[in-house]
Amino acid sequence: MENLLKIVSWNINGIRARKEALLSWVAQNQPDMIFLQEIKADKTKIPQEFFELKDYKTEWNESLFKGGYSGTALFIKNDVVEKHGSYQCSIPDFDQENRLLVVEQNQNLFIGIYTPRGDKDNHLALKIQMLEKLSSFISDYIKKGYNIVLCGDFNVAHKDIDVHESQNKPNATGLRPEERALIDGFINIGLHDIMRELNPDDNRLYTWWPYWRGARERNLGWRIDAFFISSGLLELTKDAKVDLEEKSSDHAPIILTLKL
Repeated sequence: MENLLKIVSWNINGIRARKEALLSWVAQNQPDMIFLQEIKADKTKIPQEFFELKDYKTEWNESLFKGGYSGTALFIKNDVVEKHGSYQCSIPDFDQENRLLVVEQNQNLFIGIYTPRGDKDNHLALKIQMLEKLSSFISDYIKKGYNIVLCGDFNVAHKDIDVHESQNKPNATGLRPEERALIDGFINIGLHDIMRELNPDDNRLYTWWPYWRGARERNLGWRIDAFFISSGLLELTKDAKVDLEEKSSDHAPIILTLKL
């Protein structure tokens, strides 16, 4: 039997609004690690069921910057700790607005991020600053020989293939050259956009859909949720996919399966 590690990233757009769907999805799919974005709650408002989640430890970068806004979390299976040793979870000093979680375990670094959308100038500046600092942060770990898994909602469609043509408008938020250059930055330090590499010609590979009537049904979407992995994990990758069946959030869960 293969020894697999299933890592999930999912912008759930509110952990309270998505409580039943999230609990059901985790119970059914049993991910080893699931990074969540936009939990939109501090610990006093997070449903108690998540603190008592069977077989999982939980880590939180709760919504303290502003109530009901942003926030990230990680559920990590007890088995992962038992098999691979203890881990350290931390929030980098360049995190702003409760957007980052970093997990270090042995020579592996797992990072979950919820990148600012960047509609306004100050938030675009924050987006650029955060992703540039994260790129430098990861580069240092690559030089130390770490394996890297970076995942989350990046709020950038890297290439034209990553956004439906109906929404591919010059200088739209998430499509501007300076935003796409930030994703180039991850590629330039040696990370791989594994889902795109496995599906190089799929021009309908999307993870988020606008709230327009029929947009999701017609698959008029964007691919703004992604996994970026270091070169040492390429040959260990079994699969990287989008769960299109789960529709409770405006984002679909994305799943990376590694062979260990």
